[in-house]
Amino acid sequence: SEAPSEAPSEAPSEASSEAPSDAPSDVPTLPPAATPIPSSAPSASPTMDIRTQVLDATLSFSGISDPSTFSFSDMDALGTPQQSALKFLLADDSILLDENTPLILACQRYSLMTMFFSLNGEEWEGTPTWATSTDECTWEGITCTETLVDATTLGTLDASSSGRLRQRQLHDETTMERIVTKIKLPDKNLAGSIPNEIMAFEHVTDLHLFKNGLTGRLPESIYNLANLQRLYLDDNDLRGFISDDIGKLENLEDVTLYGNQFSGSLPKGLSKLKKLNRFWASSMFFTGSLPTEMGDMESLKNLFIENNQLVSQIPSEMGQLENLRDLRIFGNILTGDIPATFSNLVNLETFYMDSCQLRGGLTDDVVRNWVKLADFQAFGNNFAGRIPDAFGELENLKVINLAENLLFGEIPQNLGASGNLQSLVVRNNRLTGPIPQGLAASTGILNINLSENDPDNDGSSGLDGEIPEFFGTFSSLRWLKLHGNRLQGEIPASLSDLSSLVRLTFHNNRLQGEVPSGFCDENIPTNTRSSIKNLTADCGGDPREIECSCCTLCVVETVPALPSRSDGA
Repeated sequence: SEAPSEAPSEAPSEASSEAPSDAPSDVPTLPPAATPIPSSAPSASPTMDIRTQVLDATLSFSGISDPSTFSFSDMDALGTPQQSALKFLLADDSILLDENTPLILACQRYSLMTMFFSLNGEEWEGTPTWATSTDECTWEGITCTETLVDATTLGTLDASSSGRLRQRQLHDETTMERIVTKIKLPDKNLAGSIPNEIMAFEHVTDLHLFKNGLTGRLPESIYNLANLQRLYLDDNDLRGFISDDIGKLENLEDVTLYGNQFSGSLPKGLSKLKKLNRFWASSMFFTGSLPTEMGDMESLKNLFIENNQLVSQIPSEMGQLENLRDLRIFGNILTGDIPATFSNLVNLETFYMDSCQLRGGLTDDVVRNWVKLADFQAFGNNFAGRIPDAFGELENLKVINLAENLLFGEIPQNLGASGNLQSLVVRNNRLTGPIPQGLAASTGILNINLSENDPDNDGSSGLDGEIPEFFGTFSSLRWLKLHGNRLQGEIPASLSDLSSLVRLTFHNNRLQGEVPSGFCDENIPTNTRSSIKNLTADCGGDPREIECSCCTLCVVETVPALPSRSDGA
């Protein structure tokens, strides 16, 4: 199966139309009651300038940075991203920071600069305004929104006391400020580990960091972004576990993690994400079972967890996901039957469960309710029994692939009768009976592969009867693979009119006569010889079963001959 093709799309920037105001208020807001700074915070030196005092209070008040990662006494003492951010804000930045600056704004600017230095900002592509003395809300990939936030400030200076702080006040008023709500930096050459300071962006709804070179583990602080709705981290080199604390992100609607090195179990905390529409965690190293708690993700529409190392039965609780539209669980070690509760998945449109170890049978009671199903891939399992007739009742079905199973009996005669079928693949089973007449209605079909239904080559199974004349009406058909069956009669001449054919295989059947001249005669203007890359028939040996002058492969027929009357036929 192909990996999902849709990548997270970049929504237009939603920056506020109001210009930022850098000037302090003419009338400082006084707190209703002054509250001393916590005693654990470092005390500002009397010689600190106002910018240093603001940043000192910011880091003390927020606690977002480990104290060992920065120093105010020696700007060159540490080579950390945190120290580089402070150095920029104190030595190179001219954006106003004073006693009236809400600490949340100082924290926002500091945290963005810490992110810049943590993720190789000097090598980013297309971000010239970062690390300049401009409003951070105008930096590439940053969107700010007027938001009601804590108005805590440093306090006011007492001009009569030699410039010393009369009182370092922190208060609890609120104010409307331009706060970062979206960070979109996809494919910008970011490199390194996401810093703990990501926690500063508690109002962020969108964090788009996909297609970069991010490494290391996700910081635990990322699970504190309570307003986060869209988290796109795909196509990086992140590793480690996804914590159960992901359940704290109760506003999450869309998560893409694929293309990383994440491992461990799928977190049970996913069950708390009641708003989640899509969870995309394919092609990584997740192990363990499918959590039964996943059945509680009531809004889930798209679940992509294919190509991991999950070892599990499919929990019946997943049948509670009634909004599910696209389910891709292929390429894991899944065992057991398809739960009967899957009959509740009435909105299912795409279902890929191929290349697992599922067994049992597909039942009409389950399949019949998948009325919106368009694409069904279940090849490479151990399904036994008959193909449910209900597949022929699905009006929206376009693709069905049941190859490499243990299916037997006839293909439902109504399969394709809706007229919408584009691909039918049932190769490598033990099917018998005629090619279904229902296919005649699907004139736009692209691919038919009914081959190898006599896998033991002993005549005990395999499709029989003649190749239908209506195949000659399938003008868009590219692949027609019929080899390895017990088909009889002659090859319809009308097939040579199909100009889109690329693969056409007839060998190992009981066909007679010749491959239609239209395939081989270059003098016929409508012939399809130029497009055919593979044309095979039983044209080997002496005598030949089939005459073919242009086949790419002539096979000596190995299908057992039809029994004579003396054999008890």
